[in-house]
Amino acid sequence: MAKSTPKSLLFALLLANLVFLVLGQGTQFITGECSSDADCASGCCGFNTGKCAGAIVAQERDGGCGFGDGQPNRNAADALVGNNGNSGNDGNNGNNGNNGAGGQAQVTPGSQFITGSCSSDADCASGCCGFNTGKCAGAIVAQERDGGCGFGDGQPNDNAAQALRGNKRRFAFTS
Repeated sequence: MAKSTPKSLLFALLLANLVFLVLGQGTQFITGECSSDADCASGCCGFNTGKCAGAIVAQERDGGCGFGDGQPNRNAADALVGNNGNSGNDGNNGNNGNNGAGGQAQVTPGSQFITGSCSSDADCASGCCGFNTGKCAGAIVAQERDGGCGFGDGQPNDNAAQALRGNKRRFAFTS
């Protein structure tokens, strides 16, 4: 009997570590260390840095997503913008400068960084304008901190979070 107690305790500790590892997948916040896209709540582990990043921002500043893979990817970015895997130029070639009225700062739709002011989800690179704050937010974080996405709409949404998770709804909104 005395021999089985240490083995049982060892087994329980190993099982607890495995449970914590599984529960922690996909929960790392932006700028947190990661070893793959699956570690990050945003679905993007920066290819050059090994830190969780916003999917769109990583394409511009971090060489893409997919740290630990042989080549960078834009899977999370495509999911956010509904690109269905078609990467490429939208024909704009970056010619967005000075398109607004004089004296007003205009933001190109879909280009506002996290914490930047927004009036709808379409303004944000993350695809999520915090429902309670009117600031761009990470799609998963906004569900917990900002009452969801969809600032300016009548109801909050989790559209960007669903896109990151492959259209699997995990959040229920209550009034």
